[in-house]
Amino acid sequence: MNFQRKMYLTVAMFFIATLFMAGCTAAPTPQPKPTLDKANIDFSDTLISLTFDDGDADNYLVRSALKDNGLRATFYVVSGLTGSDGYMTVDQLHDLYQDGNEIGGHTLTHSSLSDVRGDALKKEVCQDRLNLLNMGFDVTSFAYPFGYYDDEAIKTVKLCGYNNARIVTDGPQEMPVADPYKLEAMPYIVQDTSFNKMASYVKEISADGGGWMIFVFHHVCNGCDEYAVDYDTFVQFAEWIGYRQQNAGLKVETISEVIGGEVQPGVSP
Repeated sequence: MNFQRKMYLTVAMFFIATLFMAGCTAAPTPQPKPTLDKANIDFSDTLISLTFDDGDADNYLVRSALKDNGLRATFYVVSGLTGSDGYMTVDQLHDLYQDGNEIGGHTLTHSSLSDVRGDALKKEVCQDRLNLLNMGFDVTSFAYPFGYYDDEAIKTVKLCGYNNARIVTDGPQEMPVADPYKLEAMPYIVQDTSFNKMASYVKEISADGGGWMIFVFHHVCNGCDEYAVDYDTFVQFAEWIGYRQQNAGLKVETISEVIGGEVQPGVSP
């Protein structure tokens, strides 16, 4: 075989190989965008509030997840612990507040309101709110530590100028609200609560006609505490509800946005 014929065959083989490779690497056919939920659930009658108790330092980690997904949350703060080891600083609370999140009260020292009475009870609730007001926050919402409340606790919360208070059981909260000082919450989020579990709560309540779902979070970490949500799990949930807020009628609001009311003056204990 002469040199010229060899060259012709080489070029032809290269051309065939190029066509073959081009066929193998052709751009894939665009896939249709997945539907929101296979069951075509209507989320328009479902309202979610994300609440964080205690003011733990690791709560600050969720700031970007909330902001990136158009969400706002309520952070119930123990003012007597603010800035101490393991708790958010005043500056961090202001960062969250400037993003549109709510700062609420959670007593001065995280005392169960079953353990304090009279003047001691008033100090726990009123001084906590005064501290937060003096930090520059409009404080209208309260959460009972450990979920404990009774008639004296409710009376004191009202006296100290709060417009509402959250417990930790019996959710979802029915609308309209019968008693804003006994706001009912979904089961505690704990370290083994998965994303699928939280999403199933939302889908089941929505499919059953909707309601106000108040989620209670504490620590944000991977297994550091029994009452903790893994950071990646929370981000996944934030993205999931944020998308449905934008595209499927789900509403996500702070406690004060739902209940409303004027900011009352502080009350000295």
